Amino acid sequence: MKKNRIGKTDMIATHLSFGGIKLHSNMPDKAENIVSKALDLGINYVDTARCYGDSEVLIGRVMKTRRSECYLSSKSIRRSKDETAEDVNISLKSLNTDMIDLYFCHDISREYHYEKIMSDSGSLPALKEAQKAGKIRYIGLSTHRADIALRAIESGEFDALMLSINLFDQEFVKDVIPVARKANIGIVGMKPLAGGAFNYPQIALRYSLSQDIDAQLVGISSISEIEEDFNIADNFKPLSEEEMNKLLEEAKELGKDFCRQCGYCLPCTVEIEIPKVFLYERYGKRYWLDDYAKEQYANLKVKADECEECGKCEERCPYELPIIEKLKSAHKYLTS
Repeated sequence: MKKNRIGKTDMIATHLSFGGIKLHSNMPDKAENIVSKALDLGINYVDTARCYGDSEVLIGRVMKTRRSECYLSSKSIRRSKDETAEDVNISLKSLNTDMIDLYFCHDISREYHYEKIMSDSGSLPALKEAQKAGKIRYIGLSTHRADIALRAIESGEFDALMLSINLFDQEFVKDVIPVARKANIGIVGMKPLAGGAFNYPQIALRYSLSQDIDAQLVGISSISEIEEDFNIADNFKPLSEEEMNKLLEEAKELGKDFCRQCGYCLPCTVEIEIPKVFLYERYGKRYWLDDYAKEQYANLKVKADECEECGKCEERCPYELPIIEKLKSAHKYLTS
């Protein structure tokens, strides 16, 4: 498989890289076996985050014996210096390593997030201290907003950016990547399948791999998935005009106002499973599984009409979706 240098770092990563967001303890395929399979195939970059449940711990079990076979990155969603420093130490322990190659300030999707991490009491000083202490080698920033990505590039403080690379988030491809390339800042892609929204995931992945990025992360939940995605990247073919048109049609149908299933809106104050509500709505409206969608929704412990409109979910959503209004709409459809 093609390998690329991540910006000005010395990390030469496989074009397709392993995203640990889907790993959890109760998977049909044991999580450790999935990670091991990725390494067996030759994938040499594994990403996770403190906020991905027990993903770090599961990956760490494999790193006990195979740390030398891959680059590791993790991420902290904390904004303060002390909390970020604590997260770095927890990541090191969980991942069974004394050094993490690339550590990201994660989901910096509001202006005040950026201002906080860049302040003297923010995350960046903590990561610089961790870098000086040899705990991490490079510093990155992940964001869902092009304007914040451009500010990060201009600051000169970051070695890599993690950006959504799919047909819905064209501002990164058009406006950010060319600027990052001039500054020799690495580009790590995330969300190639836009949270599972595409009906043609193989084509969507090939679209992302076609862009000017160094590594494309894919969230993996089974051995068959990693094998299939590896084969797509290892035998990469550019999209045909017909395939591109399929993606464009889907993108037009979905618009941009849809849930990417990232789960950052959680936890809900009244325990509404927000991503599931929108997933069942999608099943009914897009896949004509009306009865199934309504049956699954009926089985949810807390329904969307119990929303107290506290707004915490909207503050957390990296795509700034009007979640409160969308929950009302979804509930109306799923109970009609």
